[in-house]
Amino acid sequence: MTEELIVTIITPESREEIIRTSSLVVPLTDGYWGILPKHINMVATLAKGKITAKTTSGDLTFIIPSGWIEVFHDKVIILTPDFQRA
Repeated sequence: MTEELIVTIITPESREEIIRTSSLVVPLTDGYWGILPKHINMVATLAKGKITAKTTSGDLTFIIPSGWIEVFHDKVIILTPDFQRA
């Protein structure tokens, strides 16, 4: 069984995208960070940029203007004002 992250991207208007991914790259205020399953728990500020998720059907990319990320065990919640699939 492969390990995965369950990522939820959500906006204040409850627009939501749920992704199962083997890895995630996010734009933090101090540069891009990679997140793998079993990543240390954290809360951080997201900067404007691209979120890239590796899935079994290929890479998914989302553009965000800013936001917050919470990593807790193998669950990731991304709160952002808006997001667009690239």
